[in-house]
Amino acid sequence: MTHHGSARAARGVSLLEVMVAIVVFSLGLLGLALMQIKGAQFGKEAGSRTHAILQARSIADAMRANPSAVSLGSYTTYAAAPPTALVSCASNCTSDQVASNDVYVWLQRLKAEAAGSSGTIAGPSSVTGAYTVTVTWSGQGAAGTSTSDSYSFDYLP
Repeated sequence: MTHHGSARAARGVSLLEVMVAIVVFSLGLLGLALMQIKGAQFGKEAGSRTHAILQARSIADAMRANPSAVSLGSYTTYAAAPPTALVSCASNCTSDQVASNDVYVWLQRLKAEAAGSSGTIAGPSSVTGAYTVTVTWSGQGAAGTSTSDSYSFDYLP
């Protein structure tokens, strides 16, 4: 004849099993919540990086459309000493005025899309003749710390 424990002991074991299951389930939900938070952070970082790359490429497109200002070095001059306003010109803007307006609009877009962002145009390289376009923005590092991220590429006119 087999002897089973009392009914009272069996109820205690069931209660213990339910408590362990609740703890395991709670840990799973906590892990899921943390994954959601990290996913939102990564999505925000990816959005910032996408905007930075698009803006860096947009100034390269503006430079490609204004080759005479590129050859004069107007884009690097204005990026080093940014214009404070759009240059007002009638229908016949000079290439230098167009470059000033391009840089001004580019820097304003960078600031509007991400606080703490900036852009530089350096060059031309004495070896290749390429210009280096760099966009820097503030990112979110591990544990909520602020980091500085950047993207740069070489533009060969």
